[in-house]
Amino acid sequence: MNTHDPLAAAKDADAISVAAELASAARELADAVRALAGHAPQDPDALLTAEQLGDLLRLSPRTLKDQAAAGLIPHRRFGKHYRFSRDDAAEIVRLARKTPSPQRQEFRAA
Repeated sequence: MNTHDPLAAAKDADAISVAAELASAARELADAVRALAGHAPQDPDALLTAEQLGDLLRLSPRTLKDQAAAGLIPHRRFGKHYRFSRDDAAEIVRLARKTPSPQRQEFRAA
């Protein structure tokens, strides 16, 4: 093999460059997977607080607690604390779709 061949040297440089890019992409992918793993729920059966469910559903935690106290939405109660399972959250969304929105009344000038 001729070590002074410029074509062979260029191919070697290209191979090194590709390997470096591949290694960099693998590191980026590993970092992204680690970041996503940090956001994954630890226990899919864990109960959510009213605050956590409120963040997910974009509802006030007070509204959720009031509706739970009135028996309008599914929940678990431990003393004065309200907790919601993921099934409860799905049922709340289903109930919200079923409930008609209040009709607006038209005001007429006399």
